[in-house]
Amino acid sequence: MTIASKRRFDAARFFHPERVSLSGAGTAFGKQILANLRAGGFTGEIGTDDAPLENADVALVADAPGDIQAALLRHARMGARGAFVLSHKVRGLAAMAREAKIRVVGPHSFGLILPGLGLNASPFALTPQPGRMALVGQSSSIARTVIDWAAPNAVGFSHLVGIGGNTDIGFGLVLDQLSRDPNTAAIMVEIDRLRDPKLFFSAARAAARLRPVVAIVPGMRMDFPGAKQAAALEAAMARAGVLLTSSISEFLAAAETLTRVKPVRGDNLAIITNSTAIGRLAADEALRSGVPMAELAPETRQVLSLTLGKVPATGPIFVGKGPTRLAEAAAQLSSAPEVGGILVVHAPSDDEGDTAIETLIACAQTVKVPLLISVMGEAQGLRHRHMLSEARFACFDTPESAVAGFRHLLRNRHNRAAARELPDATVLRINGDKAHVAAQISAARAHGQNVLLQDEALALVSAYNIKTIESRHVTTPDEAAEAAEALGYPAVLKLSHPDVPTHLFPGSVVLDLPDAAAVRHAGRSILARLVQRGDDVAKAGFVVQAQAPRSTLLRVRVSDHPVLGPLIGFGAGGGDPDDVSLLAADLPPLNLTLARALIHRAQVAPLLAAHRGQEAADEEAIAAILVRVSQLILDTPEIALLDLDPVFANETGAVAGSARIVLRPPGAVRPEPIISPYPADLASSYEAKGMKFTIRPVRPEDADAHIAMVARLTPEDMRYRFFSPMKSLPVEQITRMTDVDYTREMAFIAKNEATGATMGVARLVRDDTDGLTGEFAVSVEPAAKGLGLGSALMRAIIEWGRAREMREIAGQVLADNAPMLSFIKHLGFTVARIPDEPDVVEAKLAL
Repeated sequence: MTIASKRRFDAARFFHPERVSLSGAGTAFGKQILANLRAGGFTGEIGTDDAPLENADVALVADAPGDIQAALLRHARMGARGAFVLSHKVRGLAAMAREAKIRVVGPHSFGLILPGLGLNASPFALTPQPGRMALVGQSSSIARTVIDWAAPNAVGFSHLVGIGGNTDIGFGLVLDQLSRDPNTAAIMVEIDRLRDPKLFFSAARAAARLRPVVAIVPGMRMDFPGAKQAAALEAAMARAGVLLTSSISEFLAAAETLTRVKPVRGDNLAIITNSTAIGRLAADEALRSGVPMAELAPETRQVLSLTLGKVPATGPIFVGKGPTRLAEAAAQLSSAPEVGGILVVHAPSDDEGDTAIETLIACAQTVKVPLLISVMGEAQGLRHRHMLSEARFACFDTPESAVAGFRHLLRNRHNRAAARELPDATVLRINGDKAHVAAQISAARAHGQNVLLQDEALALVSAYNIKTIESRHVTTPDEAAEAAEALGYPAVLKLSHPDVPTHLFPGSVVLDLPDAAAVRHAGRSILARLVQRGDDVAKAGFVVQAQAPRSTLLRVRVSDHPVLGPLIGFGAGGGDPDDVSLLAADLPPLNLTLARALIHRAQVAPLLAAHRGQEAADEEAIAAILVRVSQLILDTPEIALLDLDPVFANETGAVAGSARIVLRPPGAVRPEPIISPYPADLASSYEAKGMKFTIRPVRPEDADAHIAMVARLTPEDMRYRFFSPMKSLPVEQITRMTDVDYTREMAFIAKNEATGATMGVARLVRDDTDGLTGEFAVSVEPAAKGLGLGSALMRAIIEWGRAREMREIAGQVLADNAPMLSFIKHLGFTVARIPDEPDVVEAKLAL
């Protein structure tokens, strides 16, 4: 038996190794890696080509490109299950890894650095100090920059992981591990290329539920030019709960802020300063950036007056002279409920020396809200910033950068809240008429149409209860006049011609037509201009509508992003249909909360509020249109583009006045949406011995019931399930178990319909590389055993795996867990012992 058959890939050990084996140590590059390994202070075992190490937790490959395949085979034979390939210019690494049966990171990975273990398995000579930040990235130069920045700023790291070419083990698995790591408080992510965008955003969303995640994407605007493409990526990151930054300085500053500053409890910022002028500049920057200033309550002002000697005025709080006054005012403000965060701005002072900074450091531990400190100057100020950095406070050299830091906190809170918004698959139970939509699309294809305009497009969207202006399609000016009589005046007449885009034909839309004669005249004028242009008048028709009342014109547009799938744009309507640069963006699925947030992000938002004697538009009606459009797009992959423009919005509601739909060519595949909705359609009922249960996919709000179920498990059940005696599970683990991405994993729970309690759960996590295999787990609380609940849950998991064309599911079971072994054998699993692990067996089921 070969050594390789004795072990399987263990992600936890891979990112926290005790045994490391390096190949290629004879190359110039390998010598550099080996020197850093030995200099880092790693207390574990290190193997090399001359002294090979069996069963290494991590293999490091620094060989010449032509020797990579042999090196991977050798590592695998020696029992290594995972490798970092640091070598450059390696082709075909995925095939090499499959042949060797070893998981790989790379090629061109900058390696793995674990300062807490003294492990520097990288080409970087400088090892950062231990800390609670993690960096995952692809660029060696950015990693070096981060390490160089961290040293003087006293920023430490738990992990630095180089993804490199992202061939096999990529962002998904790494983010999963870091989000579970108790020593990691925040994660920095640098992205050059995504192998699987859906997997990345799934893992990022799960990680951001537990840790702040800040990202940078070099070349974001170069690879996808245009404001719309950048907005798309920002929307995707926000939906994942990730804070996307646009510069290296912002990337570093955001990471420091998220690591060292408490989470915000409110949006309002209070500014305390020892300089009136600089405090006012800080307030100007906050207001310019959209950060609201805290309005202090009368009782808060009264408390501050005890320190200041007077009641503070509105705006920045000037504390006057005195080395302890900044700290005292910060401590007093921290208990004020109207204060979401505090910015202390310190200007150089000859009277205070180091005392003001020392007292700030001393009192900051008691401050209950985010505290950001701006210390200005480069002589005295630089020394003071070093003092604050050593004490692990977020400090800034200008008020502007400190305000940006608070804005990062706000964006992080808002993004992570958005990541928790998980709509049902049916999104507000919209009863869209799918059959009508399908029939209309089939009819269009039968006539060779790939574009639906005006009344046809409006009829399609109205099948999803999107309110539209009643329209009539006619062929002559006289018929237009008759239609206008029926619909009412003032009327609108629009040209309908398959070869003439109306936005490129001046006069093709005529408004404010008061009577039938005016409608006839407008129709004849349009036809005359078509003749002058040389267009085929025989193809011309008209759309007649009653004119909408005074409204704000809006636009809802859905199109494909090449990486992120369908993208919903929202903004002002009635302009150039080719200009999408001013549209705010988000991704389906939307619910009302997400739709409202999209509305507020759009530049048109101020026009929807009451202004100039006009009442506020009905925001709920606009949000409902966005949600319904989102569901229509998810249900109808044949639609490549949908454009509602204009949508008329006023205080009475919102109604679509014009629409355009472009269909995909027959057989064309839509880019897959990267956010999976909650699969409500997978819910089912189960009844046994007079008890009724609902078996459905788990949701994040099931966390409390999950905790209660785990508490009801016996010590033996806990040992069987988690392979060690445990009384409870960490909250973070419960969160991870109830907040799942329904594309790459599934957890079905059994809810007692009478009590609402969770009585059992079965889980299946797909392999992160190709999703063809996965690992299962199942648990039923004692009171529900003997009801067949475990079998029902496992059948649901098995069918879910089959529906996704998985080939095999497997799970490890303690050898003395006789009830479980009997149970899974009954379900058709085969059971085999794991070499060198007498206490554990592996159960497998081919699907």
